[in-house]
Amino acid sequence: MKSTSPAILLVDDDPVALQIIQRILQANGFGNVELCSESLEALEMVKTRSVAVMLLDLFMPKRSGFEVLQQMVQDFPDIPVIVLTSDDTIDAAVRCMKIGAFDFMTKPVDRHRLASAVNHALRVRELEKRLTLFGEEPPEEVAGPREPGVFSGIITRSPRMQAIFQYIEAIAPSPKAVLITGESGTGKELLARAIHQAGDREGPFVAVNVAGLDDVLFSDTLFGHLRGAFTGADRSRGGLVERAQGGTLFLDEIGDLEPLSQVKLLRLIQEGEYYPLGSDEPRQASIRIVAATNADLLERQHQGTFRKDLYYRLVSHRIRVPALRERREDIPLLVDHFVAEAAAELGEPAPAVSDDALRLLARAGYPGNIRELQAIVADAVSRARGGELPLSVIREYFRTTQGESVRGDFGEDQGVREGAGVSPGGGRSLAAGEVSPEGFQGERLSWSGSFPMLAEAERFLITEALRRCDNNQTAAAQLLGVSQSTLSRWLRKNAPGQNA
Repeated sequence: MKSTSPAILLVDDDPVALQIIQRILQANGFGNVELCSESLEALEMVKTRSVAVMLLDLFMPKRSGFEVLQQMVQDFPDIPVIVLTSDDTIDAAVRCMKIGAFDFMTKPVDRHRLASAVNHALRVRELEKRLTLFGEEPPEEVAGPREPGVFSGIITRSPRMQAIFQYIEAIAPSPKAVLITGESGTGKELLARAIHQAGDREGPFVAVNVAGLDDVLFSDTLFGHLRGAFTGADRSRGGLVERAQGGTLFLDEIGDLEPLSQVKLLRLIQEGEYYPLGSDEPRQASIRIVAATNADLLERQHQGTFRKDLYYRLVSHRIRVPALRERREDIPLLVDHFVAEAAAELGEPAPAVSDDALRLLARAGYPGNIRELQAIVADAVSRARGGELPLSVIREYFRTTQGESVRGDFGEDQGVREGAGVSPGGGRSLAAGEVSPEGFQGERLSWSGSFPMLAEAERFLITEALRRCDNNQTAAAQLLGVSQSTLSRWLRKNAPGQNA
């Protein structure tokens, strides 16, 4: 019976080599191995079949392994390519790794190293798939990282974040670039530092925000300059690439990089070399690039403002950081941490956080994510009197910044939009049949007029949850206490034109 699992595709024009490597793989438990003796046919197989890993020989007729590798990196960046070749020169290895090979080994291959490399490639690919799936449907439980100390600076118990930690540990030894995406304030730089700490690089971690840097300033900041390179350059100065030698260079807001600067960054990643301003001689760089952005780089490609070839160099490994509304289980931990942190900075005892205050904070949308939560808590701590975090300060923040106040089990109008009518009982005046989750008190919903039908209440609550979460289905599902797939099924069933 033919296996339906993704295949390991072995590409080599030597039939003896194909048989030997196939036997090694099968002896190590890899049952689904497909053989291909022509490079052009291999590229067609990748398009039509499920391939998990490619093992590629360099020297083949019609199209060389170098060309196949380059096309794989460009068109199928999610498929790791391990190069197997009789060319044991340093130049060949360096060239392959620069193009984007996952690993490089010479023939005759060491069977244990081959099995280890394939296992590692499969693990990285599986973790990438899990991270993609977790963006759709959050897992209930995920094992933590092997080295939790590396991630001690990141406060979380979220299964999504634990999955990211696992992925970081898997890609830490890789020299390839990493792209971290996510909304502003989600902690992308903390993850970049964790990638550096999880690896074995001895050099430093150097961070720079490239937003707003024109091409000259970008070049001077990263690459440095020679004496006399421009007016006022009375001495030579090294750039951040030189400072990060042997370590990690973190480029924040990479989506705002100017086109000319993108060309220079591409050369740095692809060739491992750069030119200081005023120099005609390239210098070599041994650094790992980690980039971050809150922009949609695919959309910017379509707009012509971000290079496609640079994008594919950056997404060798990629991480999407969930927004705070997608990991609400972390809010109590973060609140406790920020309260203690703010109190220590003020030299005051930490105020207590009431259940009412915590419920209020746990329900907010946080467009500014963790950074916004930190600012809210810090301000409340600075204005605390009587040993408790002031609820009125938090409520006033949401009222002034979001145009609404938030109400929990403790009274006051939750979610009453400015200009809406308020009933004498403190709730919003509603039309007959309209149900308001905004008047939620314990286990009661307040309404006026005729008693609503269950379907009306269900539709209103789902519509309101989606509104509060900017139509993010994952966040709305969490707010409603259902799975994202359950919410998606309801939306499909109740879409306009469908029978409810």
